[in-house]
Amino acid sequence: MQKKILIVDDDPAVVDFLNEIFTDNGFATEKAYNGAEALEKIAAFAPNLITLDMDMPEKAGTMFYIGLRKNEALKDTPIIVISGVGPRPPALTKDIPVLQKPVEPAALLALVGKMLN
Repeated sequence: MQKKILIVDDDPAVVDFLNEIFTDNGFATEKAYNGAEALEKIAAFAPNLITLDMDMPEKAGTMFYIGLRKNEALKDTPIIVISGVGPRPPALTKDIPVLQKPVEPAALLALVGKMLN
């Protein structure tokens, strides 16, 4: 069965870049451009993994993450933070990997593979 990845980032160029990497490697994707939109899409899409930017309008990554972790059905969904923001936000648990933009496709795919197996 095809694994599904929800891409959450407010930069359309980054979303397109990540979408191309994932779809070229056999993943199904859904896109959200802020945390509020991501919360709307997540229940219907039921992703196996989420990539998350931290600095976004409407509902930033930290608030999306906190809301997600309070949802019993979705709280264990693996997350990879892909952000240009500096140090790890305090709300993120230590098991959440953080990649700095610009991300290296091979490193991202290796991490995705590790997290989904």
